[in-house]
Amino acid sequence: MRFKLDRWAVAAFGSTLLVTAGCGGNGSTAPDYGPYPHERIDGDYDTRPSLARGLLVESLRLGERVLYASSVDPDLKVGRGSTVLVDYEGVTGPNSGPHHRVLDRYQVTGGFSALAANKPYDAAETSKKFLMVSLLAFPDEQTATAAAGDMERSDFEFNSDNVPVTLDAYPEALNHWRPGVPTVGSLLQWKSLVIQVFAEREEADLGALTEMVTSTLRQQLAALETFTPTPVSELASLRLDPDGLLPLLVKTGDYTPDDNDFSVYGVHTYATTRDTPAVDFEADQRRGLLAVAYSHNKVLYRLRDAGGATDFASYLTGAHTTPEYVPMRGVAHRRGITCGQATQPATQRIAARRFRCVITSGAYVAVVYSNVDTDVRQLAAAQDSVLAEKR
Repeated sequence: MRFKLDRWAVAAFGSTLLVTAGCGGNGSTAPDYGPYPHERIDGDYDTRPSLARGLLVESLRLGERVLYASSVDPDLKVGRGSTVLVDYEGVTGPNSGPHHRVLDRYQVTGGFSALAANKPYDAAETSKKFLMVSLLAFPDEQTATAAAGDMERSDFEFNSDNVPVTLDAYPEALNHWRPGVPTVGSLLQWKSLVIQVFAEREEADLGALTEMVTSTLRQQLAALETFTPTPVSELASLRLDPDGLLPLLVKTGDYTPDDNDFSVYGVHTYATTRDTPAVDFEADQRRGLLAVAYSHNKVLYRLRDAGGATDFASYLTGAHTTPEYVPMRGVAHRRGITCGQATQPATQRIAARRFRCVITSGAYVAVVYSNVDTDVRQLAAAQDSVLAEKR
């Protein structure tokens, strides 16, 4: 689950620190790759039919169409994260418990959810605005209609205080709220998809809430206008990585498609994981970012050209996120590598984040992480060697 994917973002390195001493201080000019392979290793993750892979790819396709909440309300500019909703076991979240039980009875062929608010998670929760937009895909229109109806019924069964709400612009939408509570839930079937909206405002003003939901549905429908859901018969043939980005990262784990550990995100989807999605999306487009690949403790950014990659690496090493990083000794005789050490523990992250190196090579920028300083430099050297094959 990829809430607050700034876990993948790169923090401040400050100025570049270049040294000529070998890793470990022995003065050797031979690269120290440690235990890591330093040649490209291809896999068959995209060559065989796989329904699990197809569900992930279809979910990421939906992520490319989910709207940014700030287009509904400029106050909703703070990203609260996003997540792929579906895997081979079914719907994973962040839907409610009643919805989960309903959806367990259906074949869901893709799902993506993006969350935003007017305040970050660590801010006071009073007087807040919040918007969650989820897109769920089903085999056909009839199934999507039935699923939306069952989800709405489950909400009323779960809480008898719910009251139906009608949207003048979308009378077919299924909506409800609890009088006095400043939230509205909405479900709208479109083709074989269900658009799910959960909106919250500072006050229990039903008119303002329904206006917020109506605007969300209108803009989300516009974003889906040219989207064609993948037929169930073609799901297993969808490719996760048609441009072959993932083998450009050092192989440190299984080549098993996974939204967190082995996947490729488009620029729009990647922005949903950022602190300010709409602003970050526009900035990434200006920088020439084309795609982002994740492979365990490594990230690969593909840029339009080598100049764009150099600029993007400078942006990454100059970005101020939490935790902050300070420069540390890099990798001997490798001028395209900049390394840093966190100034404090990454308490909100499970994965290793204590040490980090940014590697620039041609039109690519890679970031590698470790909790051991020697290890991160070995991994960075191996990563630089793998990318050198593309130069």
